[in-house]
Amino acid sequence: MEHPPRLERGLIRVPVTDADELDASRVLTERLHQVDALLERYATIAQLRAKPTSELGDDDRRTSWLHLSHFVSSCMSMATDSLASTKQLLLPDGEQLEHRVTAQFPLLRSALESAATALWLLRPDSQRERIVRLLQVRATDIEFDLTLVKAAAGLVDLSTSQGRSTSQAAIRGAVARRKRHLEQMSKIASAAGIDSAEYINGAPGYGDIVEQATDYPDLNGANASTVWRLISGLTHPSPLRMMSTSKHGDTVDNDDGTLYVVASMDLGNTTTSLLAAMTTYRQATETLAARIARVHTRP
Repeated sequence: MEHPPRLERGLIRVPVTDADELDASRVLTERLHQVDALLERYATIAQLRAKPTSELGDDDRRTSWLHLSHFVSSCMSMATDSLASTKQLLLPDGEQLEHRVTAQFPLLRSALESAATALWLLRPDSQRERIVRLLQVRATDIEFDLTLVKAAAGLVDLSTSQGRSTSQAAIRGAVARRKRHLEQMSKIASAAGIDSAEYINGAPGYGDIVEQATDYPDLNGANASTVWRLISGLTHPSPLRMMSTSKHGDTVDNDDGTLYVVASMDLGNTTTSLLAAMTTYRQATETLAARIARVHTRP
């Protein structure tokens, strides 16, 4: 009796042979080779010190010690690392593309969210609006910090005096840090004529940040936020998103009520996601450069 061929299951490596996919591979590879130039451009801008008379310098003066430039730098450092890691993941030898099913999407989501947050902070021409947005993200950050510390403190062995002391000290430190931040935020807001209701509830979600940051003639906020939603569904488990974004081979009936099919991530989804992250990163870099170079004009 002849047995049917054994079907491989799980993750398997398959070569790209389809003509359209080969073209898509070349497009994606070309985009990945453009990443280094983007990162080098930001590295150059990041070395510049904003003069006190510049827009960014005056933003920092008004937001000390929670400087706007510090939050932007943190965002761009994360975006830089995520973009560099995406290239290393997909072009491990620098030349040959190794396309993954989903591993690139958490990196691309991080790159897009981080670059978009930097751009969202920098983009408004109104200094007051830039300060409001900084206070919003700072409010979100300090609340998450306290939540994390409390959760971590709960993991300490509370049956011992040392454990209880360690847990309580960590929480006291986080509460004191939150208080210092909120007091400084209040001083910054008061000096800029900003009511606490404008920032105390924190920043909008990342989908809104991405759309607002890119909702300008030179970018398309709706497109970028749609890409963010695509990436989000490929970062967390979503069978529906996996099926809707994959290319499928022939279906085989397993004779037990289930079907077997080889599915691979559509190369176009990775290219689109990479392009959204790169474009937002580039715009954040150039907006930062402009805020450093432009002289602040007092109203």
